[in-house]
Amino acid sequence: MKLTLIFTMILTLSACSTYNAPDSPLLNAAAVWVIMPLQNNSSTPLAAEKAEQILSSQLYRKGINAVIYPKTPLKSLTDILDQTSKYKHAEAWLATYPADYIITGSVEEWHYKNGLDAEPAVGLTLEIKNATNKQSLWRASGSRVGWGRESVSGAGIVVVETLVNGLNFAPAATIE
Repeated sequence: MKLTLIFTMILTLSACSTYNAPDSPLLNAAAVWVIMPLQNNSSTPLAAEKAEQILSSQLYRKGINAVIYPKTPLKSLTDILDQTSKYKHAEAWLATYPADYIITGSVEEWHYKNGLDAEPAVGLTLEIKNATNKQSLWRASGSRVGWGRESVSGAGIVVVETLVNGLNFAPAATIE
């Protein structure tokens, strides 16, 4: 009976999260890392910007001081909802910045679910590219539904941390 209860609890807890986060190739932590705008595919305005800040802090925790693209001033609701100018501005900046790795991705979910518990739901993808040839080096995705009293940002931290834990770093001398 006790074993069945433990097994059921493990299945229930694991059903709240889904990750596809393969291990990366060896990456140079001392290289110049740039976080480009994440695509906001969620229904929550500014969700991508929140995820970018969490990503930056999780990378910093791993010893990577990633630079986030310069923000464009938001003058209206249209600037928030139409991301075209943000991407153009960031791409123009990247063309002048000496980056080694580019981090891109998308936010698929960033909200509280409907209902009495209002659990936070977060889903996102990350991709690391070689800045020189734009070749994709690593891709990962993850989603999580948190507990009723958890914040969306708290659920986002767990997702980003789990994805970033798939990154492998080597000393600079072993990287070409």
